[in-house]
Amino acid sequence: MVCKITHGILRLLNKGGTALPGKLALKICPEVLEKTSRGVSTLMVTGTNGKTTSVRMAETALQNAGLDAFSNRSGANLIGGIACEFIVNTNLFVRPKKKWAVIECDEAAARQVFRATKPKAVLVTNLFKDQLDRYGTLTTPRDAIAQGLSATPETLVCLNADCPMAASIADKVPNEILWYGMSTGDKLSPESGEESRCVNCGAKLHYGYVTYANLGGFYCPKCGARRHDTLVTVSDVLPDGSFVISDGSEKTLAECALPGLYNIYNAAGVTALMTAAGAELRCTLKAVSSFECGFGRMEEFALGKLGARMILIKNAAAADQTLETIRSDKSAKSLVFAINDRPADGTDISWLDDADFGVIRRMRNLKNVYCTGDRSDAMAQRLEREGVECETFSSYAKLLKRLRNEDAFIYILPTYTAMLEMRQELVHRLGGKNFWE
Repeated sequence: MVCKITHGILRLLNKGGTALPGKLALKICPEVLEKTSRGVSTLMVTGTNGKTTSVRMAETALQNAGLDAFSNRSGANLIGGIACEFIVNTNLFVRPKKKWAVIECDEAAARQVFRATKPKAVLVTNLFKDQLDRYGTLTTPRDAIAQGLSATPETLVCLNADCPMAASIADKVPNEILWYGMSTGDKLSPESGEESRCVNCGAKLHYGYVTYANLGGFYCPKCGARRHDTLVTVSDVLPDGSFVISDGSEKTLAECALPGLYNIYNAAGVTALMTAAGAELRCTLKAVSSFECGFGRMEEFALGKLGARMILIKNAAAADQTLETIRSDKSAKSLVFAINDRPADGTDISWLDDADFGVIRRMRNLKNVYCTGDRSDAMAQRLEREGVECETFSSYAKLLKRLRNEDAFIYILPTYTAMLEMRQELVHRLGGKNFWE
């Protein structure tokens, strides 16, 4: 009741009510998540990039299959926010209103959350270099996920076979594994400064192909570790962005509602997750082609003369793929980088050095580049090293005033807290949904 009342008050005050109500409930009853998740078939999504988008795809796929589901649409993916969603889904008798859940879970929170909710299946999207100030090592989030899975051995795990770090989870858990990935790529070596050494023995990995970052057909010449064969496979990506995918029994041409190779990976992961849930492929691919994107993930706004799109970036792999996607747009465009280094973003912004911002010089019809946020100075210096000129703004309000008459499509690339702040300004000025909707 404390959680529900607090949640209701915060929503009335338009404050979101995403994590605090759950935190209060957990202080009163530490087992509240375990109790309120009983009777719910839970699908979990964790990993570095793609969690929110994958959850939106999976939630839509369940609805297409006629299964009523809830999710943590606000992105509150620590135990407090997750507990709040499960509590709000219960009636006065602590019975679930909806019998399915698709939940985004922070990697470090997996230890507690998986043990409490005992999910039917878990999707691990990828594990890239991210928030080292928080995790300390590259293996810390991997180990947290593995510990959570070991506590619930009946959970089916969907692993990205192309990601060396994510794939290594299989050696640490007793769970059944459902592998997914891409069987083709057009690069021969890793990029974005991602780790390309064997997780097991430390030897330099060799690749038959690379899709992006350090994902692809890897193998270790020393200990023999290699990419696992996949059940769910993307076998071809066509020039128009469509792709050929198989779930092990059916092969078909599919489209994704959002552009970018990383979103095709999200689609493959969700196909694996929905296969684990028993949903038909047609329900999943219909969702992949039509789902509503999450806040700040390819979200569009009527800013400037031609409009704007906001795309969250928080590490080198995400930045590289986002810039490559933008580069494929041949029309007139301007870029906005909004960089913060608060705890929710990761106070370590060394990833700016790893990302390939040199691709900006190769963009056609690039009009202007702007920088804002707490670390706009660091971003401007990074662009200067690449020979890219930019204009810096000390406040979002001044920047948005400048962008009102921008005669090019605007791509806004913020870190997490900058995204929340800029989005709030945009919704206030232009209208739109609250981030938890």
